Amino acid sequence: MRTGILAPLLLALLAGCSTLQDTWTSMTGARVERTFSQPIARVKPAFVSTLNQMGMPIAAIEVRGKSEVVKARKADKSVEVEIERLGANSTRVRVSGSDDATAGQVMRETERRLASG
Repeated sequence: MRTGILAPLLLALLAGCSTLQDTWTSMTGARVERTFSQPIARVKPAFVSTLNQMGMPIAAIEVRGKSEVVKARKADKSVEVEIERLGANSTRVRVSGSDDATAGQVMRETERRLASG
């Protein structure tokens, strides 16, 4: 059973995936991506508020290249929100979660928060 997962994982790493987490995420599909027509100054606080509302305290905020990564964790669930400024009123967000449901819920809740003003 392990060799069935190990071989594709190693192939994906050799194919140029930057990290083990990126490889696992691409294999499991636990990632949601969206570009918002709003400035990063509005988008980032909305995601932080959503994570807090979901009871997922912020564990770390990192800078990766041109992106900020917000990491949050709650019991057996974790999420990373990568926020990238594309322009004055354009922000790309990638939400990677420990499972599809968590990543999707974070994105949906934040979309509602931003839509409500």
